[in-house]
Amino acid sequence: MKITRWLILLMLLGSCKDKYTAPVHIPASGFLVVEGFINAGNGSTDFTLSRATGLDSPYVLQEAGASVIVESDGGNQYPLTEKGNGNYSIDQLPLDLSQRYRVRIKTTDGKEYLSDLSSAKITPPIDSVSWKPEDGGVRIFVTTHDPTNNSRYYQWNYEETWEYESQYISTLEYLGAGLFKQRADSDYVHICYIGDISTSISVGSTAKLNDDVMFEYPLTFISYLASNKLSRKYSILVKQYALTKEWYEWKEKIKKNTEELGSIFDAQPSDISGNIHCVSNPGEPVIGYVGCTSETEKRIFIARSDLPQTQVHTGYEQCIEDTIPNAEPNIMIYFESGVNLPVMPIYSTRGPGIVAYTGASKFCVDCREAGGVLKKPDFWQ
Repeated sequence: MKITRWLILLMLLGSCKDKYTAPVHIPASGFLVVEGFINAGNGSTDFTLSRATGLDSPYVLQEAGASVIVESDGGNQYPLTEKGNGNYSIDQLPLDLSQRYRVRIKTTDGKEYLSDLSSAKITPPIDSVSWKPEDGGVRIFVTTHDPTNNSRYYQWNYEETWEYESQYISTLEYLGAGLFKQRADSDYVHICYIGDISTSISVGSTAKLNDDVMFEYPLTFISYLASNKLSRKYSILVKQYALTKEWYEWKEKIKKNTEELGSIFDAQPSDISGNIHCVSNPGEPVIGYVGCTSETEKRIFIARSDLPQTQVHTGYEQCIEDTIPNAEPNIMIYFESGVNLPVMPIYSTRGPGIVAYTGASKFCVDCREAGGVLKKPDFWQ
């Protein structure tokens, strides 16, 4: 849904200035937005279809019930399967790289859309994903090269995953009525995993260089204090795509329209239609660009111990641990509602009995309250 997000951002940016009535008729159903690419390498080909309405109502609706077909200039056709929520997919395509490819879309309102034929690009491997400490955080870089000098235009997306730990490790579960039990190892709730995907447009070109080498392109910056991404362990999966010159220029135009506007001295929004056209109504704008390329990827991990000795945000800076005497009214009042969770027992120094329990708010004890999940990803190291 990245193009959709970019389009909404462009619409919202326009609302910060004097109202502008675009000289374009916006159909009642909205503009068709096409996201995805024809995968010339390993893996599935996936498209997302949605509708974006006008500037006064920047809502997005998934386009269901469409027919989506990848076809070659040699006459081969590969229909995609609808997966729901506007998503359409097909497993790895048996593409002949000497042919050109496009996508044909038919929507439930009877309209037909067709992208321009595009030659396949084969993306070189990523040489490295690296990082360096900077003031206030860590900068992530990607380096690649194409010894054949045939790539020249690149795009990168990335997926972030990070491990974080709640402020307190609960060794007990509260059963109610003043009763507790020891947590099994499988029931601990202090370490979670959460992820995010890139939303900015990261493109680069070596067209003006003698060699097709992209060295340490600055991909993203992770602040020590703006999130808890670096509080325990962080991973980034970088995905790389080789683009055609025209595809790259369209991405650059989208990037400029959505990320570099904001003052009266900035360039004004330009047309963001791509290489997809409405066959049924040639005057109807369509948002999107369908190219044919392969994907390469590389993953790295950054542990908290790898970082300079500096303060890193955890999200639990305001947490406070309480001590609750082991007496029924106190226990019931503190734990019964589930707002607070037990942390551990405090034993008497004079005998085997428990004299108190420590506890804290559920947010400070159960890491899932911060949005993560307990299941460790399969790729985690």
